[in-house]
Order: sequence, then structure tokens, then C-alpha cells
Amino acid sequence: MSGRTLLLVCGAALLLLGGCAASEKRLSAKEYYTQANEAFAHENFATATDQYRDLLDQYPLNPYAEEAQLKIAYAYYLDKKYAEAVAAFSDFERAYPTSAHLPFVEYYRGMCYLEQMRSIDRDQSVTEKAQEFFRTVTDRYPESPFASLAEEKIKVCREALAAHELYVADFNAKNSNLPATKARLRALVENYPETEATVGALARLENLLTQEGKPELAELAAKALAVRHSAKPPAEQTTVASLAIDDLPAPGVDPLLLLIAELKKQEGSVRHQAPKVLGTESHKRRESDSDEERQEGNE
Repeated sequence: MSGRTLLLVCGAALLLLGGCAASEKRLSAKEYYTQANEAFAHENFATATDQYRDLLDQYPLNPYAEEAQLKIAYAYYLDKKYAEAVAAFSDFERAYPTSAHLPFVEYYRGMCYLEQMRSIDRDQSVTEKAQEFFRTVTDRYPESPFASLAEEKIKVCREALAAHELYVADFNAKNSNLPATKARLRALVENYPETEATVGALARLENLLTQEGKPELAELAAKALAVRHSAKPPAEQTTVASLAIDDLPAPGVDPLLLLIAELKKQEGSVRHQAPKVLGTESHKRRESDSDEERQEGNE
């Protein structure tokens, strides 16, 4: 083949390749979005997120941008990539702070943490975080369909948090740390009165107070337990601060409030006494050290 012929062949090949490249059109925003939605519908979440991102890269101001960014976050959630989902939902909220989808965003941010909830013997920080996001939904968007869903998830979170408190109280009891046990049980019934764990906590308080020779408090614990078993909440409520054990409670007042008030009073008296005890022991140690120093000097 002559040099001239070779040049002609190469030129034709280049023209052909150029024509092919020119014929390959860039996908439209709608085509990108349609392909990504198809992948999403078939649960090919990795492919879907890539295609949604391609759409945003090629057409950052396209009419599908908001939906695409939201679906990236949701795809991560469905794919159980919770850290990535939380980050993507946060990105969406920053990009669209007035979006009508924000109740959805806050709810699923909570779900990302709830899905990672640990057993009751482990740290419950993710449960607390989940509860925060669900409360954001109920507080900011009470009219949203997600508000009722968030309320149910808050109940799940509170049951888990209360169960953890009961576990810690039992751990303290096994280690014979009765003041810590009683304080933990008191905090549980005060902060999570509607939970199943409160029933167990009241039963433990009744036994503990009986063992301590405090029949009046034990009776209050028993009455509070009976109220919870009856499934009929008191008709009236009173703030803990206004109650004392020797007050005559109005009809319908929950005995649990009286019990909490008295237990907190006892905890306060113990705290006030503690520095005096420590000071006395410290003073005794200083006197003992001085005596030893004097004896060594005499020798």
C-alpha cells in the first residue's frame, strides 16, 4: 500500500469516528431522570444514585434537581447506608430549606438512627438522636402525614431508653449500690412514666423501700403500680414540686407524683450530708497525720 493510499484510509477512519461521536447525543435531563427512576424502582440503588448524580452534574438547574437530590438520600437509606443517607438528607435540607419535602427528610433522618438502635445494655445515643429528629417532625410539622408516624417512633425510642435505664438500675443493684439504684429508678419513673419499664421500676422500688423500712413510700409505689396496671390514668395531674408525702392528695392525683417528690427530697438530703461526711473524714486524716508526725519528731 502506497503512502498516499494509507493517508486516505486513515483520513476516512478519522472521519467515520468523528461522525459516530457527533451522532452520540448527550442525554436530556428527562432521560437521565427516567433512567435513574427505573434503576430505583428495580432496587438498583447504587446505579440509581450514580444516575441521579449524573443528572445533577450535567443539568444542575434542571426541574428534576430537587427530586433527584431527595432520591439520592432515600436510596442510601433503602440500601442501609445510613451514614451516607444522613449526610445526603442534610445536604438536601441546606439546598432546599423551604422544601415541602422537609417533613419526609426529618422523619427519615430519624429512621436512619433508629435503624442503628442498639440493645438495652449498650449506649443509647443513637436512640436519643432518632428521638430528636422525630420530635422535630411533630413540633414543626404537626399537620404533616409524617407527624403521626413520628409519634409512634417516639414511643419506640422512649421504651428503649426506659428499658436501658432499668438495665442500669439492675446493674447498680447487683453491685450493691442501692442509692444509685434508687436514684436511677426514680429518674426512670419520672422521665418515662408511660413506658413498660416504669411498671418494673415501681415493683423494684416497692421492694427496695420495704427493705429499707419505709412502708409509706413502699405503699405509694404499690399504689402507683396499681394505677398503671388498671390502665386508667388519673383524671387530674399535679406538679411534683407542689406535692409532699403528708399532703392530702386531691381525688385522681397519681401517687407516682407523690412518690417522686419524696424520693427527690431524700436524694437532696443525702447530697447535703455528703460534704459534711467527707469533711469529717478529711479532718480525721489530717489529725492522724499530725499525730504521726509528732511521734516521729519525739523519736
